[in-house]
Amino acid sequence: MKYLKTIIFEMIILISLTLITTILYYFNILSNGINNTFKIIIFITTFLLSGIYISKHSNKKFYLEGIKIAFINIGLFVILNFIFKNGFNLKQIIYYLILIIITTLGSIIGGANKKNKK
Repeated sequence: MKYLKTIIFEMIILISLTLITTILYYFNILSNGINNTFKIIIFITTFLLSGIYISKHSNKKFYLEGIKIAFINIGLFVILNFIFKNGFNLKQIIYYLILIIITTLGSIIGGANKKNKK
């Protein structure tokens, strides 16, 4: 259940922030390069926050919880890639690896903060 809550938490953040940047791009407030940069920053920040969130709701081995939620997310992205018939390339694989590392780092940070509060 905690994984589902975490996925819903991050999807709400991802969709809302991506919608905002898309609207700004549509009205020519943001250029293409800035829009793409903001989308990458949004994904990295959201995955970091989801790692922190999952570690706050777990008792031990925070890094494993981060790795689990990262692989669940990457699995969803791979399924969406197959649904929309996008191929894989090296750039996407590196991007997914970065997101896994960021989520794990977020869970370690959240777990360290949880231990320090005790």
